[in-house]
Amino acid sequence: MSILQDTRYALRLLGKARVSTAVAVLSLALGIGATTAIFSVVYAVLVDPYPYVGADRIGFAHLMNSKGDQGGTDYTMTEYLEMSARAKSVESMIAVSRRNVVLTGEGLPEAVVQDNFSSNAFEFFGVPPLFGRTFSSAGSEQRATGASPSGASGQPNVEPVAVLSYVFWQRHFAGSRDVLGQKLRLNDKFYTVIGVLPVRFTWEDADVYVPMELRPSSEERVGMVVKVRQGIPKEQVNAEFQAFHEKFSKESPSYYYPEPPFRTQFESVNEGILGKFANTLVALLVAVALLLLIACSNVANLLLARASARQGEIAVRIALGAGRKRLIQQLLTESVMLSVTGGALGVALAYAGVKAVVALMPEYSVPHEAVISINIPVLCFAVAVSVLTGILFGLAPALQLSSQDQTGHLQSAGRASGAGAAGHRLRDILMIAEVTLSLVLLTGAALAAAAMLELTRQSLGYQPKGVLTMMVPVPAARYPQWSQRETFFNSIVEHLRAIPDVQSAAGTVTFVPPFSGVDSKFAVEGLPTPGAQIRVHIVSDGYFSTMGIPLLKGRYFDGADVARATPVAVVSEDMVKKYFPAGEDPIGRQIHLDLMSGGLPPDFLKTPQNLDEFQIIGISGVARNSGLRDPSAPSVYVPYSTIVPPSMIFAVRTTASNPLSVSNAARQAVQAVDPGQPITRIRTLEDVLGSAVAYPKFATFLFGIFGAIGLILACTGIFSVVSYAVAQRTREFGIRLALGATPGDVLKLVLSSTGRVLIIGFALGAILSVVSSRTLAGKLEGIGVASPGMLAGLCAVLAVAAFLACALPARAATKVHPMEALRHE
Repeated sequence: MSILQDTRYALRLLGKARVSTAVAVLSLALGIGATTAIFSVVYAVLVDPYPYVGADRIGFAHLMNSKGDQGGTDYTMTEYLEMSARAKSVESMIAVSRRNVVLTGEGLPEAVVQDNFSSNAFEFFGVPPLFGRTFSSAGSEQRATGASPSGASGQPNVEPVAVLSYVFWQRHFAGSRDVLGQKLRLNDKFYTVIGVLPVRFTWEDADVYVPMELRPSSEERVGMVVKVRQGIPKEQVNAEFQAFHEKFSKESPSYYYPEPPFRTQFESVNEGILGKFANTLVALLVAVALLLLIACSNVANLLLARASARQGEIAVRIALGAGRKRLIQQLLTESVMLSVTGGALGVALAYAGVKAVVALMPEYSVPHEAVISINIPVLCFAVAVSVLTGILFGLAPALQLSSQDQTGHLQSAGRASGAGAAGHRLRDILMIAEVTLSLVLLTGAALAAAAMLELTRQSLGYQPKGVLTMMVPVPAARYPQWSQRETFFNSIVEHLRAIPDVQSAAGTVTFVPPFSGVDSKFAVEGLPTPGAQIRVHIVSDGYFSTMGIPLLKGRYFDGADVARATPVAVVSEDMVKKYFPAGEDPIGRQIHLDLMSGGLPPDFLKTPQNLDEFQIIGISGVARNSGLRDPSAPSVYVPYSTIVPPSMIFAVRTTASNPLSVSNAARQAVQAVDPGQPITRIRTLEDVLGSAVAYPKFATFLFGIFGAIGLILACTGIFSVVSYAVAQRTREFGIRLALGATPGDVLKLVLSSTGRVLIIGFALGAILSVVSSRTLAGKLEGIGVASPGMLAGLCAVLAVAAFLACALPARAATKVHPMEALRHE
């Protein structure tokens, strides 16, 4: 019954103080909304990202060098089968390989990502299909390797099967359940659709999953995914696969990078995807927690300010016999009502906030299996936060107000100071907390912005503006010979160059900057470079002019070199400086590349000459190839015709203001060479570059938003505290003015009393900012340690904002008329 009475009374009081109620609710809504939005992301990404059974035990056995850099390898079928039979630390493992294939049949050709799974894959993941069925180790379809369109003799009697991803099913079949039993023609092989996967099964974002045949082979190579047994420590997994890797690297050393000595490290799928981004999410969650604390301090100060007007009411209630417990219950009811109202509004803001955060997230930064939304656990979190914050910011004022001796107040009829020394201390502590936490948030935003600015100032070594990139997959069966495929790609380049507004066009096997090339060991005659690594770029003629990479000496290879697969190479300036003696000319020297003499992935074709020795004919500038943070690796460029892939990335430099405007013309140019060829992954080179700064951009924006909100809330709290202090000292100011003090003296008194508190907040905030930045340095990408200059600048910004927040109530203090202040004496 008392709860109902307290609720009705609280509603009346909150309704009368509309302005302060609105400020309190909005402050809490911002704090709780931001916290709920970020917690939604953290829960979906770090707590429940995958639908797979035992997802926390699924991962990869990576090779690491002494510096901690990750290498890797694919395994022969023979190696995979040996590990599958002998590994004791894992519950099960699967073989995987990926192909970019072309879907033909009805309608336009379509580029499709096909994952080949060992037959036990869906048992491994433990996710049932949305409808239909999946292939399994007990089935017979995995023994079928493909059927030709003509149904030629010698093919297996069992037709190959395929399981579709949910996204591909929706895109290609418009969500029709009649898809079961239909035929897919992938790279001119037919597959029967047997099932569709649920929306959260998005392993490697493939479109189609087909079974692979497992048979001992030293030619075909596959990747491997393992599921560790429950209770087995990572150290045991690492030791077991270290023995496998050491054995296999001795048998086929060219496939293992880094070369021995290396170490094996098991990495779960979530660790592999998130990396340091997981630390960014945790840091953002801490930031919104600080924001929520600022909001709580702000509201606590507002409640203290309102309490001054209720001093008489509390005194009367105590005089009439109200106990302290009863008073605390009443006051906490008001604060919890405020927090629940703010929480409800905060959840509404969180719905929009989650969409904004997801839209800002870097591509591939989180598992695509994760469903980021306001779900039941998140709503429970929001309710708990709302109630707890209500108790948190309401308890201190309630205890302080209910514990005062009210006799003096009744006797003085309003002349007492209200909250007394204890109240002043509490308000000062709350204001110090707000300033301290606000400075920490602003420091985080400044550090993120500094990291972003550092990236934008990096020298690229190439010109991304005005370049369009695209990928063209090629059915290996349609172009099975090296000469056919080389002619096909050359024809595409020539047709692209003929497009109006196109200045140049080129192809590359090894991607485009700022992440490009593949590592290989190399040797140069007469130079001691045993085991040295170089970044190999396999490109067409015209690549350097299309990318805007300058020529420093010698010449680039031309179309004739590419057509004849001439064994020539261009090296980068940093390669020359690192490996050649000062003043020695590398032009004319021979460079051997281990990459060219080793085995190749499926469907890659070597030139008939089987080249692995190249003559250096030119020196190029240094172009970014390891991202924007790490230094570029020394590079060598060779004609792509030495290794012809099953797909090629093409780049087009255009004079058009928007490179995407030539995408339709580029598509037509490709189909003029072969009408059955699609193009995919159409992006501008500036967009590709943007992905390199996506992580710091994401952190900068959110830290900046939270820092700005924290600054606004802190200033609101300072304003409320100073306004309250001025109201409490009206009589004092009147007496001072009556005794001859000037308005300037009163203004100085108000500002100096607030300034002392702010200085303490600045000092504590600076200390906490340095400690937190040192803790985060190295754990968040690009975040450094706060410098004295940065802290001084942020303190100046916060000081100006705090001064403005003090200015209005301080100015009001100078307007106090002595007779008005003393009329009740």
